[in-house]
Amino acid sequence: MKLIQLSSILHFTALGSALTLPLNRRFPCEEETSHNAPLLATLGGSVFDVDVTIGADNQTFKLLVDTGSSDTYIMQDGFTCINATDNQIIAPEDCKYGPETYHVSSSYEQVPDQNFGIEYGAGLASGVMAYETITIADVTVRTKLAFADRSHPMGDGVNNGLLGLGYPSLTSAHPGTFTPNDTYFYNRAVYNPVVNEMYEQGLIEEPYFSIALAHTARDSTGAFGGYISLGELPPVELTSEFTTVPVEIMENIPINITSDKRQISYWAFTTPAVKYGPAEAEEDALVVDHTPFQLFIDTGNEFSILPTAVVDPVNTRFEPPAVYNDELKAYIVDCGAKPPVFGVVVGNQTFYHAPEDLIYNTGNGYCVSTLVPSEENGRPGLVINILGVPFFKNLVAVFDFGKDEMRFARVSNGYFL
Repeated sequence: MKLIQLSSILHFTALGSALTLPLNRRFPCEEETSHNAPLLATLGGSVFDVDVTIGADNQTFKLLVDTGSSDTYIMQDGFTCINATDNQIIAPEDCKYGPETYHVSSSYEQVPDQNFGIEYGAGLASGVMAYETITIADVTVRTKLAFADRSHPMGDGVNNGLLGLGYPSLTSAHPGTFTPNDTYFYNRAVYNPVVNEMYEQGLIEEPYFSIALAHTARDSTGAFGGYISLGELPPVELTSEFTTVPVEIMENIPINITSDKRQISYWAFTTPAVKYGPAEAEEDALVVDHTPFQLFIDTGNEFSILPTAVVDPVNTRFEPPAVYNDELKAYIVDCGAKPPVFGVVVGNQTFYHAPEDLIYNTGNGYCVSTLVPSEENGRPGLVINILGVPFFKNLVAVFDFGKDEMRFARVSNGYFL
């Protein structure tokens, strides 16, 4: 999820070793069970939720699908909503979660002497850890989940929490019954995230999940958002081979954030180059910036947060040009502007953003570019590059925690030159 909060504009962070694999779709036989779950796109296609069932009494919720964090949390009955600016108690509906909240079922078992506390870019959530059953894409597992009783406003009006899909080293259980909220990044009691635990218990065949996000209208409030698939590929048509890159240890992440070990935490890799140019430019006319940089990919972030040396020249190629705003730490752009061409090299393929995905309507009467500078948007002293939702809408992404690699292929309705 977001490591940053982009001021007030939101409604609510291996070179040379890439491989290209032959395209090899496997369609399930009739007797096989498919583990694909459709996603719901909200807020104009910037947030993506999945249906889950929790507890012995089959309580149903929608959770935000987030590759940028690792915990799965659900809001509890009677939770307290806290204002993000001064930590004052506000009305529960101001947290913008959906109307359903979790109540304790007969399969609930609280973990003794542990608590849950996490800091996202959008705010904080805290509560308890417990063993409970959860079903996603027709896969049911009993595992550790977080149940939040306090939260800043972080909902989309529909979801009731978040499905974390990062590595175990980022999980945010903590020893004891209380953790100060300025230490949520540290002193972790590491555990398996939900999908990892499904594989460990033999409930999915392969140690990976895959995601394909759909394009939706900017003014849509709820629409089909694509798929998340467990141990298999989503049911979409692919038009390229897969390119494969290894998951890397984030160089800029302090060691105390990852349990005092240099270990994989985010779904990170190094891009060797980006390509950009004016609207409708041919590929051979694009500027190619061969400066490599490390980033991670995040389905829980509406923006791509990249080096200023990348986003500044791209944003000047909007027609009319986008203009940087110091207060917002983002580039204001005409909502009807003609977007430039922008692509990120992954392995030996280039994945281009669709033009419409480069403009974000804030809902406040103006639009901003979805490309923002990482040097200005992050925790103090920590510069992290992120590819967010705009990157995902033209491809299938496979997250393989067994091989510690990611695989990407273009989809038939995606944008490409």
